[in-house]
Amino acid sequence: MTTTTRPRRGRRWKILVAVLLVLAAMLVAADFAFAAIGEYQVSKKMRTELKLTDDPSVTIHGFPFMLQAARGDYQDIEIEANGIPIGDTLRDLQVKAHLYDVKVPLSELVSGTAHSVLINQVEGQVQISAADVNRAFNATDVGQALGVSNLTIGPTPPDMLYDTPTPTPTPTPTTSPYTDTSIGVRLSFNITVAGHPLKINAYGLLGLSGTKIQVQPTRLELVDGVTTLKVPDTLQQPIFAALSTELDLGKALPFTVVPTKVGVDSNAFTVSGKATNVQLGSGRSGIG
Repeated sequence: MTTTTRPRRGRRWKILVAVLLVLAAMLVAADFAFAAIGEYQVSKKMRTELKLTDDPSVTIHGFPFMLQAARGDYQDIEIEANGIPIGDTLRDLQVKAHLYDVKVPLSELVSGTAHSVLINQVEGQVQISAADVNRAFNATDVGQALGVSNLTIGPTPPDMLYDTPTPTPTPTPTTSPYTDTSIGVRLSFNITVAGHPLKINAYGLLGLSGTKIQVQPTRLELVDGVTTLKVPDTLQQPIFAALSTELDLGKALPFTVVPTKVGVDSNAFTVSGKATNVQLGSGRSGIG
């Protein structure tokens, strides 16, 4: 009697566990499905709100989605839009934003009729590609004359900004001169002088003032493929002038985000900032 009962109980437990696993998998799948619907509706809303030509990429972070939806309060909604033009020169901006603590009723989110969307905090970033920066350099008379091309962008440490005295003095520990609104940058590019192509490395500070960014070049190198040489004095001033072009981002940062920080990534400049207590539908969130 005992030997018959135990196997049956064992089978029942296995069946129960299997059923629970199936139910859990179905709940997870349903959660992802509802999240996808929510992301689609948010994407359509953001296309209109930000005045974009295409739907942006939207990811609603946090699990489970349905619990957030039931509360009408979403932890983190990530939005990304590419190929955003600002003016005639900046044609391929990448805009990212994290919306934290977003309050919107579930019925409005699912139906796509959200009107009362409140966002506690927004962290926004715009990325300016090397191609756009190169285009800006060549938009000036000096840049056109030099024919700046094949621009690459990268960060640089403070000790590369200026010529090193000879002999090199004993280094003294100092704090970094970089701030949120000023950071070191290295620009490598080609120019043409008297029909001869030249490779230049330029070092300087990328500064942020309001919605405008500008390179403040401090040092140039002529690269001949083997070593680096000093750029002739007759070329330094024109190159400095071409690199000092000011870029105005205007309203490239969405949701009334105020630019407060500039950065340098691989082949891109970045500008970021924050905004609090943002209400969608105010007419001030668009990019342009």
